[in-house]
Amino acid sequence: MFPKRQFIVRQNGEIKYIKASSKVQLSLVILMALTFTWLSFSSLKYFSLNDQVSQSQNQLYQSQASLDQLVLKYQDKQSQLQQQLLQVQEQQELLQNVLDSLPAAIADPKHETIGQTSDATPADIDLSAETTSKTDDPIWSVMQQSQTDLAQLKKKQQFSYHQLEQQINKRKQVLEQAMRLAGVSSASVLKQWSAPALGQGGPLNQVLAEELDIDNKNLIEKLLSLTELEAALSNIPVIFPAKDYYISSLFGIRKDPMLKHPAMHKGIDMAGWIKTEIFASADGTVRRAGRNGSYGRFIEIDHHNGFMTRFGHLHKIKVKKGQKVSKDDVIGLMGSSGRSTSTHLHYEVLFNNKQINPLSLIKALKNVL
Repeated sequence: MFPKRQFIVRQNGEIKYIKASSKVQLSLVILMALTFTWLSFSSLKYFSLNDQVSQSQNQLYQSQASLDQLVLKYQDKQSQLQQQLLQVQEQQELLQNVLDSLPAAIADPKHETIGQTSDATPADIDLSAETTSKTDDPIWSVMQQSQTDLAQLKKKQQFSYHQLEQQINKRKQVLEQAMRLAGVSSASVLKQWSAPALGQGGPLNQVLAEELDIDNKNLIEKLLSLTELEAALSNIPVIFPAKDYYISSLFGIRKDPMLKHPAMHKGIDMAGWIKTEIFASADGTVRRAGRNGSYGRFIEIDHHNGFMTRFGHLHKIKVKKGQKVSKDDVIGLMGSSGRSTSTHLHYEVLFNNKQINPLSLIKALKNVL
């Protein structure tokens, strides 16, 4: 296959002969074959490595995209948690404002321990489904802390709702029961009471209904209802209008001191020394002040919630018609003017223009209001 050969080379007018033996030819063929084989193998290896590099780059790009998506997912969940945390914090601030505005009768220092008993946990964001490593992940740590804060605030709020609702309901029941014992309907008092429109104001900090959850809405409505009832009952005359006295005649049927016949006594008689100071038994406005037939020197005060008080047989009147008076203001002095046997105060309490027993009213409400 490889006979001896001669190659003629002409160069610069000279002719040279190059001999190629069979071994040389075989060696050249083998070298060429090896070179071709190496080149083919190298090309295949190069293309194979190039494919691997491309695949690795694609995998790297995919991993980076997955990581970016995971970071965005974490950030989105963290944003949701922060939003919920901010909302709950605002609700907690509102709840604290509710605590601060409670009527004095039910204000309780135990509210400092609010939030110690509850199993409430936030169900809006689920972090348990994540499969990535969370040990050294700062984003995960922040999310866990936010979730913990959120859970604690919700526990505190739920406990607060329960405690406040119980206290508000209890206080309202106490007031309504006391009014029933006094023979007066709290609904009737509310119907005739109107909040003062004068002397009020300040910056507007409106509580928007759409920003409140159902617990906050119910709590605020109950508190407003209780506050309104407390305000309506605040001007009920539940104190005796004198300090030095004794009850000389009760409310109801009695023997008339002049005629000695049975007659209805629509108030109580409080006997004492001449010129004993007489006080207003609640805030109000003087409707009448002057002589009034058998009442003698007489004062009538409107308390703006359906209640009125009357003071008869006075020695001296110290107020005028239309004058505003406050509880415990001196309005007159005890005397014996009008249809009277001796020094005393005839004291009446009216509701809806009907006399009621002052003793029953004071006994039922004095320790409640």
